[in-house]
Amino acid sequence: MREELDRALDELRSMLADMSERADDMLGKAVTALAEGDRIRAEEVIYADRAVDQRHVEVQHAVLTTVALQAPVGRDLRLLTGFLHSGLHLERMADYAVSVARGAIRVLDHPRDEPVIQLIVEMGGHAQEVGRTAIRSLLSLDEAAARSVAVADDRVDRLEMRIFETLVDGAGAKAGRLPWAAEMIGLGRRIERYADHGVDIAEQVVFVATGINVELSGRDAV
Repeated sequence: MREELDRALDELRSMLADMSERADDMLGKAVTALAEGDRIRAEEVIYADRAVDQRHVEVQHAVLTTVALQAPVGRDLRLLTGFLHSGLHLERMADYAVSVARGAIRVLDHPRDEPVIQLIVEMGGHAQEVGRTAIRSLLSLDEAAARSVAVADDRVDRLEMRIFETLVDGAGAKAGRLPWAAEMIGLGRRIERYADHGVDIAEQVVFVATGINVELSGRDAV
């Protein structure tokens, strides 16, 4: 019985790792598409979402099947609950990556402000760090690593505010800049939401490890 449960848990870890890698790759490509004005790369991100959606369905089915057949209790049950929630968060992260890719396509013909683009690229990198650390902490049940996610998320939040302030201050300085500025603010918001879902995964890790629900922020990182 224990062997079967462990095998099911390992299979779920593999599925979630795959979802995470796909979402991470999608955000990286979406931000690169924005930076390089690459429509083809952006369209690849949009197409890639189908595989993440399918994997999410598989995770849901595997969790429910494991609960029904193995009747887990205690930490095992919390872990399966964490896997179920994390699958949903990863699916949403991929959706936000798609939104960034769609935004990159919409602004292809707009005038650009390269310093702002570079801030968004930096923000995307920190958001990816949040997601990667969160999933690593889930797969290894590393509570300390999960709590550290809050630090990287704070960097994402600060960059979002910096981008917003920069764009609002300069929106009226050039004719035709306002639509592009509005798109950039929207893209910053979507990247911030990607990172927030990574934090939600980290919170699941703390719940699995301790049985306590927490809301992680920078002050909770230690």
